[in-house]
Amino acid sequence: MKLVSFNHNNRNCALKVTVITAVLNGIETIEKCIASVKEQTYSSIEHLIIDGGSTDGTVEYLEKSGLSFISSPDAGVYDGINKGIMLANGELVHTLNADDYYADSNVVENVVRFFKNNNVNLCHGYVEQIDADGNHVWKIGSEVSKNQLLKKMKVAHPSVFVKIDVYKKYGSYSVGFKIAADQDFLLRVWDKIDKGFIPNTFVKMGMAGVSNTNVKLSYRESAAVSMLHGGNIFVIPFNYVWQIFKHKVIVNMSRKLGYRKR
Repeated sequence: MKLVSFNHNNRNCALKVTVITAVLNGIETIEKCIASVKEQTYSSIEHLIIDGGSTDGTVEYLEKSGLSFISSPDAGVYDGINKGIMLANGELVHTLNADDYYADSNVVENVVRFFKNNNVNLCHGYVEQIDADGNHVWKIGSEVSKNQLLKKMKVAHPSVFVKIDVYKKYGSYSVGFKIAADQDFLLRVWDKIDKGFIPNTFVKMGMAGVSNTNVKLSYRESAAVSMLHGGNIFVIPFNYVWQIFKHKVIVNMSRKLGYRKR
């Protein structure tokens, strides 16, 4: 296990941000992810990269780059994120996946300003899904109530910034879920903390992630999370069937016909 330091520091910034990137065999995308962090106008950023034991050259790339990372086997992406949370020195934490990157260079600065101007523990915004060529496919994320979150993961989790104290008080992510641990975490804290929504696109996200390539598992875990957090046990099965149908028929057909949600 190796930890190499990479920090932006500015003593004039009151709020330090830790960006956590969990990666496994991400050599094709991680360079752009890292570059988008380095390009941020906000200075007080710590970028921690948690590698799960890559064999495709990712570790060698990180070693040569002098970035802050550890590399060891883990129990999946959420285990990696949890390791990052344990190592985080920032007051504010953001998870930026290895195949994602910031939409522009002002994202972190704007989010920090929002936290400073509003008494919130968590904020989120939009994420833009893109294809392999970087073209817009879909926009996800919305301001939601807990009841809406029980029905479906409507929060664009790659846009979520959380104060480290929330993790310390309520715990981090359950490694029992491969896809829906983010929804489980949000439902655990949603009614217990102050939240904010910024109607801006924070992150551009690739379409090859596990939730996009394992649709049935994604909605099955979402249904389990809903049940765990008090969702209606009679409504959940019907909602599961509807979400699968909507994604496989309506959403996919809309995308094939060229419709793009903006």
